[in-house]
Amino acid sequence: MNHKPIISWDKGSAYDLFVSLYILHRPDEFGLRPSWAAGVRSRMPIAQRDVLEHSQDFLSVPLSWLYNLPEPKDSKAALTALEALAPEDRLPALVFGNRRNQQTDAYRECLLSLDEKQRLTANIEAKIKETMNNPASYTKSFGRATFNAWSDRKAFGENFLEALQAYVSNFFLEEEPRILPAQDKALKEAQALAQEKDPLSLLEELSEGVRMDWISEVSELVLAPSFWGAPFVFFNRLDDDRGIILFGARPAGKTLVPGELVPEELLNSLKALADPTRLRILHYLLEGPSTPGELAKILRLRPPTVIHHLQNLRLAGLVFVTVSPRSERRYAIRTEGLKATVKHLKEYLPGE
Repeated sequence: MNHKPIISWDKGSAYDLFVSLYILHRPDEFGLRPSWAAGVRSRMPIAQRDVLEHSQDFLSVPLSWLYNLPEPKDSKAALTALEALAPEDRLPALVFGNRRNQQTDAYRECLLSLDEKQRLTANIEAKIKETMNNPASYTKSFGRATFNAWSDRKAFGENFLEALQAYVSNFFLEEEPRILPAQDKALKEAQALAQEKDPLSLLEELSEGVRMDWISEVSELVLAPSFWGAPFVFFNRLDDDRGIILFGARPAGKTLVPGELVPEELLNSLKALADPTRLRILHYLLEGPSTPGELAKILRLRPPTVIHHLQNLRLAGLVFVTVSPRSERRYAIRTEGLKATVKHLKEYLPGE
């Protein structure tokens, strides 16, 4: 299959409920001030805080489950839907949603077989890694957290719901009102843009530099705005024929940290450009797109180190990234991002 998918739209603050959790536990990766993120997490009781922290070692944003929530897909709808499930069914719902295919079913069966297992053995680790969608992403911490949750799904389901309720009442309820207007505005602007651009170009603009080759393999693509996710995108398959992508919905000049005076776009750009390795990466990318592996050889650095630098450049909007399901991500310089940095600096520090 190689065609332009049908674009459909979705919206709900429940997406940002889980995206915010994901980012608050990885502040450095998303340009968020760690001390502020720690302050938000500290609002919750220690027991619930620990549950959410451990869940983030293996639980990503549950896009398939969120997509199937009833309207208005807000935090209340998410909590109500989780509460309606039996405790032992909450973890499978969050991880798999309604997705069914041969690979997903094999992974599901593997994880369900962990019920009441007492110890994570090498054979169990190998089976988890073998059946998961992306074995290269397997880590020891992921394997341990996955085993702990799935070996007692009922306890995880009870504890996670209680922790999520604490997170909503202690933080997200006050965050939700500023998310919804931004989502509405971003959705209207994206729908207008979709009238002018093909799906690949539309996504490239909405994501500030992400090219997704895999969308030509689906017949329908669901797009939904995310205040917390900007400028990154979160994506997954809903099933074999449909994909879902969360695109950035935070207005220019508006930061995740309320009251922050320095524009987020400017700060992220200056941080990225202040590092000599990142400047060298941009210099090499002038010659053409490269993968992290190729850049690692040129720079004589470990691939994880290069990926860290590319993440910072991506956060600053200084590189394009092409996402393909069957090959390593490929990066290219984004000259629009360099021009935007100069523009933001002049606006913040206007001269004569």
